[in-house]
Amino acid sequence: MLAKKRVLVAEDEPTLNDIYVETFESFGYETIGVKDGEMALDYTKHNPVDFVITDLKMPKMDGLKLLEEIRKLNAQAPPVLIITGFIDELNAKRAKELGAVDLITKPFDFDKVILYIEEKLGQQENA
Repeated sequence: MLAKKRVLVAEDEPTLNDIYVETFESFGYETIGVKDGEMALDYTKHNPVDFVITDLKMPKMDGLKLLEEIRKLNAQAPPVLIITGFIDELNAKRAKELGAVDLITKPFDFDKVILYIEEKLGQQENA
């Protein structure tokens, strides 16, 4: 049996974090929820992660800084999808420059996010 793919969710709103973790687990992913960017970065330093979903605005370290730091750690860093309540052009441009999968608004369609995950993980397996 193949190991479950691991998704890391960084979301500072506890209710949303719980919903995200439960939903991604229901799609068959091992899902870890953390409450801020620093915790997410620390987790990625010590554990393999296949995909990261992060809120843009969080205490201690925002989603863009998290993306930047993950990329510094490892050239083969996992794909990162950034979620936010509101997209502005500056953040969208910065996310693209840093290599984010996308920057999407909350609430989002879980099916769309699952497609992002499956597409990116499929690309990794075929690389």
